[in-house]
Amino acid sequence: MLQIEKIQFIAKSYSPQELFAALVWQRQFNQFYGEEVIRDLQKNSTLWASFLFTKPIFAPDENGLSFSGLIDTLLAMANYRPMSRENIIQFVYYPADTLYILTENQATIVSSLLDLGKKWRADAVDIIDGINEEYAFRLQRCLKARLTEGLMSENKPYQRDAVVISYWWD
Repeated sequence: MLQIEKIQFIAKSYSPQELFAALVWQRQFNQFYGEEVIRDLQKNSTLWASFLFTKPIFAPDENGLSFSGLIDTLLAMANYRPMSRENIIQFVYYPADTLYILTENQATIVSSLLDLGKKWRADAVDIIDGINEEYAFRLQRCLKARLTEGLMSENKPYQRDAVVISYWWD
């Protein structure tokens, strides 16, 4: 199932961001068109530092929602086989339906990314920032400690206020 030479080539040739872009590119469901999203992200690469396409991430996991999403993802990856849309047998696709974008907390940038959510026909677009009590502590601690390459000035890291924008498609 795993071809080490192929994995080695891919790992040396592509960044993690490019690998996630490939997952997004493959997906099409309801009003979501992965190719359109990736083309727009490429055209607007100055607006974001990174993105992740996954199942919704729930901070409190009282009902096991995050674990359930993990199980769905693992099963889909175990059963995925590239096939044409005309094929009678369809395997489970990577079950992502939420795009998370890390960006600088600047009104013009956030506004432009919110406009993309409208263009992409997302069912819900949320801004996750320090004001949201659920995420405030984690964002303040993690983002300020780890934001270096994505949001830099003259190749020198400095701290900027960041937000995560989530786009969800039903």
